[in-house]
Amino acid sequence: MSTAPAREEPLVLSPTSGQHTATVIIIHGFGDSGHGWSSAVEHIRRRHNRLDDVKFILPHAPNIPLSTASACLNAYGRTSSPGRLSSLSACQGEDVSGVLETQSYIHSLVQTEIEAGIPPERIILGGFSQGGAISIFSGLTAPNKLGGIIALSCWVLLHKEFQDHIPDEDLNKDTPIFVGHGDQDWRLEYQVAVDSVELLQKAGYNVTFHTYRGIGHSVCREELNEIEEFLASRLANK
Repeated sequence: MSTAPAREEPLVLSPTSGQHTATVIIIHGFGDSGHGWSSAVEHIRRRHNRLDDVKFILPHAPNIPLSTASACLNAYGRTSSPGRLSSLSACQGEDVSGVLETQSYIHSLVQTEIEAGIPPERIILGGFSQGGAISIFSGLTAPNKLGGIIALSCWVLLHKEFQDHIPDEDLNKDTPIFVGHGDQDWRLEYQVAVDSVELLQKAGYNVTFHTYRGIGHSVCREELNEIEEFLASRLANK
């Protein structure tokens, strides 16, 4: 019998054109749900109407203990300020089984889209905070070549050994990764993003780093607009 926690079906925002040619999966952060990202998705879709053929899938985290739902919360307790991570090196005691369980679930969502006829190159993974960390890990370890990865206000999970989980083919070595982070983030300090981007770049991954001045642990309108540009560059008019 499976010990995986029960999950509510994701929130699905269907293509507005009635034609489905691409899929974006966005994973929320701690304390949120897929519904919390629906207004952001609507902003992205309305901006230039270039994503009318894209389906958005917004998964909900299962109702499970925090230490399993999040991969790095133990590290928060080891930093100088409770609930705060000041550098990637402070991230210790990650819940490996929880990470791999969530990775498997995200990979299953991708596989379902592929089986529905969507090429993997037209599937993008993204997320915020814990969800962003999962999007990096699940994207780089995916058994298919994806269209892109969006990582917002997050870090590299299992940063000391994440490359051990990369398939031998390393299909997403050159997959574009959009990293966004506010320079006033109080929960995951800006240095966490700097460390994460440096780690990924040294490993040879295709990362672009976007800094948002004066922004804390949240997403701003400028960031959403740049995400829309990234998605359109990968998915629109193809």
